[in-house]
Amino acid sequence: MVTAGEIALLPWDESGLELLRGLNTPAGKLHLGGPESESKTLERHTRYLTYHTPGEVEMLRVRVDDAVVGSVGYWERDEAGETIYEVGWEILPQFHGRGIGTATGAALLARLKPLARHPFACAYPTPANAGSNGICRKLGFDLVGTGDFEYPIGTFSPHHIWRLELSAWSPPA
Repeated sequence: MVTAGEIALLPWDESGLELLRGLNTPAGKLHLGGPESESKTLERHTRYLTYHTPGEVEMLRVRVDDAVVGSVGYWERDEAGETIYEVGWEILPQFHGRGIGTATGAALLARLKPLARHPFACAYPTPANAGSNGICRKLGFDLVGTGDFEYPIGTFSPHHIWRLELSAWSPPA
């Protein structure tokens, strides 16, 4: 299994476009509404190139050893009248089941915690996404409910609401 110490979080750059294309498969987008069009992938990549304001929004590439294996990020959003950080991760399907998602989430939270201007981080996986729900549990998020969310645009479905108090967080053992 991989540990957070073996994960490198890299700034988003032009190579991120090929990563997004690798993630944009039926298996990779199984719990994210299915693959996007090439134009949506290009739009996402262009947006991610601007996501580099630590403490507000960051989108990062995930490297293990010599391979870029996924992406992870956080961004501010309004949750019930309160500004929180939404966190999200995607790992290439061929790297699932190795602990990379949990280590990636831990590395992101360790990066965000000292920069945080808001007390909570939240994640919103679908109930059927056992992998991401397991990552939330392992990282110490609390499951606070389920709500209908629009993702992708035009598609509403139930998502679990996981919440973590950043100031109290410590890496999993």
